[in-house]
Amino acid sequence: MRSLTLVFSSMAALGMAAGAFAQNAPTTNPPTRPATSTANKPAGQLGNSGGGLSMHMTPREARMAFRNMDTNHDGYLDKSEFMRNGDSGQRFAGCDTNHDGKLSEAEYVACSQRPPTSGEAEDGQGH
Repeated sequence: MRSLTLVFSSMAALGMAAGAFAQNAPTTNPPTRPATSTANKPAGQLGNSGGGLSMHMTPREARMAFRNMDTNHDGYLDKSEFMRNGDSGQRFAGCDTNHDGKLSEAEYVACSQRPPTSGEAEDGQGH
């Protein structure tokens, strides 16, 4: 009986030691990355150094940028609002798909999801 108690006590001690070791063992999981990279985005700005349109924006970021740029809150961006945040306006005509001289939120978001056409700089500053 005494040897049986000694065996169970030894097994319990080994079990606790293994548990303690497992808690202190370093993890080897690879580092996680955010779903949307913000590493190349300046602090406080959504998509580019001018604060204007960037094809690297997520649709959510593009909607937020649009709402911030729509200073008269009419639901559209005219060319002066588009350029107010540092964009040169080179992409404005290409984004204005219905050619009404202003950008709807849908046009702005769609334009942010496609690369500039030839001759258009991404943010008007060659970035």
